[in-house]
Amino acid sequence: MSPQTPGGPVLVLRNVHKSFGATAIIHGVNLEVKRGQRHGLIGPNGAGKSTLFNLISGHYVPSAGQILLNDQPIAGLTPHAINRRGLSRSFQITNLFPRMSVAENLRISVMGRYGHRFTLFRPVRRLARVNADVDEYLEKLRLTRRRDDPAGSLAYSEQRTLEIGMALATNPEVLLLDEPTGGMSREESAYTVALIR
Repeated sequence: MSPQTPGGPVLVLRNVHKSFGATAIIHGVNLEVKRGQRHGLIGPNGAGKSTLFNLISGHYVPSAGQILLNDQPIAGLTPHAINRRGLSRSFQITNLFPRMSVAENLRISVMGRYGHRFTLFRPVRRLARVNADVDEYLEKLRLTRRRDDPAGSLAYSEQRTLEIGMALATNPEVLLLDEPTGGMSREESAYTVALIR
């Protein structure tokens, strides 16, 4: 990967289009995001916000246009390949492993950051750095007391918090959050915004 231009954008969209059959959803979006910037995408339901996130994160392939992450094209790459290049996201509809514990959900994200894959031949208890990071994220997310509970048993706001934590645990350069505080109380929302910052 070539080094990024100093002060240049970390994420660039150039004339991005997406159609499903004859229906055009995204019409020539252009965007540049510099490191440290925060952008909000505002629009009514059905405006294409989640579709745009799906294009950037590799869940959809653009019909036309370019998407660059650190000056490298990512359009057409798989979501996990894009994640390895430094982009992570949360979803509008919570996307967890509901039967796995809270700690196990976080461990999957942390393992990916360190290049570890799940295997039956290497017990996760031997991954000291991974487990230390999981404990740190559990504390930051205020989920330590729920560490061994199935993720599917969490309250909706806790599931949203866990999903954001999983996105953050990959240590991304670009983080896409699709309605991150949906369903949260004012206090939970304030804490989540502080965590993201």
